[in-house]
Amino acid sequence: MPLVGAILLAAMGANAATINTPRVDFMLECQGCHRPEGVGLPSANVPTLKGHVSKFLHTSEGRAFLVRVPGVAQSSLSDERLAAVMNWMVEEFDPAHLPVNFRNYEAKEVNELRKKIMRNPNTIRRRILKASGFNPNDGYQ
Repeated sequence: MPLVGAILLAAMGANAATINTPRVDFMLECQGCHRPEGVGLPSANVPTLKGHVSKFLHTSEGRAFLVRVPGVAQSSLSDERLAAVMNWMVEEFDPAHLPVNFRNYEAKEVNELRKKIMRNPNTIRRRILKASGFNPNDGYQ
């Protein structure tokens, strides 16, 4: 665990049982860009998760996209921990758009998806949102 993460956890009073929670993994791996509230920084090409991220779960391509995004796919998290972060993230930041038939990500699925390198994520992102009936610029406004 990076020194900064260890210091942060110590300052929070975290004990060994809480170190590897999805929330903490999000803090250590994702919030540097997407910020603690999941609001991103659209002006720097970092999309907002809050109120938007679950829109991708309405198609299998969108579901795969979320794991294949370069910052996610190349995360240092294990497949199991990354699946847990993805499940936590969609429920935490965008429960309103979760499909009724949503099923949790699993480590095996994450493992397979991470192997498929994504080029042009923003082009793919817009196409998926548009095909799902959402504004293709969602998350960047």
